[in-house]
Amino acid sequence: MSIEAPINAEPQPHRQPTPEQAAAIEARAGDVLLEAGAGTGKTGVMVERYCRLVCEERVSPDAILAFTFTDKAAAELRARIRAELSRRADVGEDRARQLLASFGGAWVTTIHGFCNRLLAAHPVAAGIDPGFRVLDAPEAARAAREAFDDALAAFLADGDPQREETVAAFEIEGLRAIVAGVHDELRSRGVAEPRLPEPPPSDLDGALRKVAAAAEDALAEADPEDPKCEPLHRAVARLGAEP
Repeated sequence: MSIEAPINAEPQPHRQPTPEQAAAIEARAGDVLLEAGAGTGKTGVMVERYCRLVCEERVSPDAILAFTFTDKAAAELRARIRAELSRRADVGEDRARQLLASFGGAWVTTIHGFCNRLLAAHPVAAGIDPGFRVLDAPEAARAAREAFDDALAAFLADGDPQREETVAAFEIEGLRAIVAGVHDELRSRGVAEPRLPEPPPSDLDGALRKVAAAAEDALAEADPEDPKCEPLHRAVARLGAEP
C-alpha cells in the first residue's frame, strides 16, 4: 500500500487527522509506504499509529521496531510517543498508564541504537567482544582518516611512478573525499567490506606490438629516403620490429 499525498499540518494526537493521515494510521494489511515532504506530518502519523497499536489493539511494544536515522529525530519520536501515552493515561486509559511505566524499554531508536542493543544482548552469538561500543562521530571520523592514510601509504609503498602520478593529480583532501564517498555509497548498498575491483593488468607488450605494426604500415607507404621518416625507423627498431 502506498500513500502519497500532502499532509498539510503536523497532527496533534488528540485532534482529528486528515483523511490522508487517517489512511496511513489505520492501514494494517501489507506494507505501507508513506511519502510526504518535510514538516508535513510524518512523525505525527507515526506517533498516532504506534499509540493506537499498543493501546487500542494491545500490540506488545516488544513487537514494534520504530527507528529513524539520527539521534535527534529518535529523541523527538520517543518524546512525542511518551507525551501521547501520558495524555491517554491522564484521561483514564489504564493500558496507556501501564505502557508509560515501561516505555524506557521500547524499541524506538536509531539504526545504530537498534544494532547496539541487539548485539549487546547477544555478543557471544555475534562473535564480538562483550565490551564493544558504538563509535561517536568524532571517533568515527578519526578512524576513517587513519584508515585512508594507512591505505594511501600502502598504495605508494612500492614507489610505482604511475601510482605516484595518480595521487599527484589530486589534492590529498580531494582524493580522501572521493574515496570516502565511494566507500559510503557501497556501504549504503549493503557491501560489508567495500573494495574497489582491481584494475585489469595492462598488456604492454601487446600494445607495443600494435604500435610497431602501425609504424611498419606507415613506413611501407613512405618514401624511404625521406629524412622525416628516420625517427620512425629508430622507434620501430627500439620496439624490436624490422623497419
